[in-house]
Amino acid sequence: MSGSEDHERRALSRLTLLARVGEILGSGLHRQDTLHHVAELLAPGLATWCIFDVADLEGVLTHRVSVPADAPLRADAPHGPAIVMRTGEPELVTDAERFGLRSMLCVPLISGEHILGALTLLSVEQRYTAFELELAGEIARRTAAAIQVQRSAERYRMLFEASPMPMWVYDADTLAFVAVNDAAIRHYGYSRDEFLRMRITNIRPQEDVPAMLEDVKARGGPGSPNAKVWRHVRKDGSLISVEVTAGRITFEGRKAALVLAHDVTERLRLEARLADAEKMEAIGRLAGGVAHDFNNLLTVIAGYAEILEHRDGGEEAAEISRAAAQAAALTHQLLAFSRRQVLHPRVIDLNGIVAGMESMLHRIIGDDVSVGIRLAPDLKPVEADRAQIERVILNLAANARDAMPDGGVLTIETANVDIDEAQVITHGDGSQGPHVLLAVSDTGEGMDEDVAKHLFEPFFTTKEPGAGTGLGLATVFGVVKQSGGGIYVYSEPGRGSTFKIYLPAATAVPEPVAPSADRDAGRGSETIMVVEDDDGVRELVRLMLEANGYEVLTVGSAAEAEHLCNSRAIDLLLTDVVMPEVSGSALAKRLAALAPDMRILFMSGYSDEAVVRHGELSEAAAFLEKPFTERALAHKVREVLDRDGS
Repeated sequence: MSGSEDHERRALSRLTLLARVGEILGSGLHRQDTLHHVAELLAPGLATWCIFDVADLEGVLTHRVSVPADAPLRADAPHGPAIVMRTGEPELVTDAERFGLRSMLCVPLISGEHILGALTLLSVEQRYTAFELELAGEIARRTAAAIQVQRSAERYRMLFEASPMPMWVYDADTLAFVAVNDAAIRHYGYSRDEFLRMRITNIRPQEDVPAMLEDVKARGGPGSPNAKVWRHVRKDGSLISVEVTAGRITFEGRKAALVLAHDVTERLRLEARLADAEKMEAIGRLAGGVAHDFNNLLTVIAGYAEILEHRDGGEEAAEISRAAAQAAALTHQLLAFSRRQVLHPRVIDLNGIVAGMESMLHRIIGDDVSVGIRLAPDLKPVEADRAQIERVILNLAANARDAMPDGGVLTIETANVDIDEAQVITHGDGSQGPHVLLAVSDTGEGMDEDVAKHLFEPFFTTKEPGAGTGLGLATVFGVVKQSGGGIYVYSEPGRGSTFKIYLPAATAVPEPVAPSADRDAGRGSETIMVVEDDDGVRELVRLMLEANGYEVLTVGSAAEAEHLCNSRAIDLLLTDVVMPEVSGSALAKRLAALAPDMRILFMSGYSDEAVVRHGELSEAAAFLEKPFTERALAHKVREVLDRDGS
């Protein structure tokens, strides 16, 4: 064979070998398997032993792949991988008898400026030349590039999986999910397998899908980087607002979109609350300004009407005076809402005011509505205008009467409560510390969320035209706010309404500092099962109780509760009263049959007297009103656990 023919043969053999190496490196196998297959290709054809030594991210040789496995050369041997890693230069030993070999070569795995390891070829038959050294160098370069690509992919995969925010990749043509991170699985409730069987349209409300598809088309296809807020549906059916940011990528050889989903439900809720507060403030300023200016006009009208009435008499002047008086009453209500009326606050006993108004309330409400009053003993005083507080009670009672056209129950109760930071954040206003609660509840028609949003706006009413001014609850709102308090409504259609007013306890009679021992008065180690359909409340209660030493089991359904009762001992059941599947009282009866010694404590956003009068609970049932502080919860739990009898 001539020299040129031999050169061509070797060149063809080299190209064939490199092509096969390229196929293996591009096969998508795990790094260990990839290196092993390349080593099998090179040994025994090109070497007796083929060794890959790969360094970790710190540059230390920690991983070896050898074919066959019993390679006689250590990584730190002379001319070996460790030397090549340090120098970055290839080593060719043509006389390697001292190693029991005929020859050996070692070349670095270099990608860019990084040395990732070394490729070593050992032969007991062949004497390597510059040709084999150059060939091994090319194989090492390609292998290093493949390793670097895999490492980059692993890093990006790690960032994708470790992201605390939901992320996913979906196919640009089919809109099917092709990858999803752990945060998305946790946040949306679907398993990875479930996600990968779905399309992105499956996490949208069906009525939003056409708009989403049109938006994708308008943005030039999937993966637009412009952020936009959409509604998504979690596995449990709950709706969340999500700010979606995306990017166009190629994923496993196909066009795809990488999505980052930021849940902004809470942010939008707070923004809406702030907007509502600003709207109420703006309406208040407008109402106050109008009332102030209108009062000036009324002063003139009423004054001249009085002059005419005294001078000439006559029914016309008297009618003008009566109309002016009615208009003055309306402006007074507007001033109350705008918090610009003149108050005369003093330290008052709220219990005394409610008790003194009971007979009046019976007359106003009528015979078809029964009035129940429950006053807390040792109620703290508040600083407020007595006349205005009476007006608040009368307005709420009148509102309750109108909500019960066929009769019902009106409940008024008082209590000492502590407002903590969490409650202030939840409601978006108010202050921390001791407060006095005034709750007015009815068993009337109730209201939906949309009505409740506008409830305290001036002139907003659900009554027939001419049946009311729409200023009663606006006046209540203004008086409460001007007195430094807060008012919140709990209502559902068909379940009546509860208005809760929180007034700061008066500082004129300072509350004595509780001894440090009281801090642990509500602590314990018993096992408590919390049944609550609201995820946020359930998690909050768990944290509060665990902070006081209790073992807490949280469940969201009756079936889970029964399963736990059958499987382990439970000292106390803490359950919501109103839940979608079964009422708290019905669940308590069911579980009491399984665990007769288990104590039971109910909780609800409705006041306890109102819940009893609704027929939800018995008079003797242990009850805790929402919202409550950690201390109030811990003390109530301790009280129920320590109570004698079942």
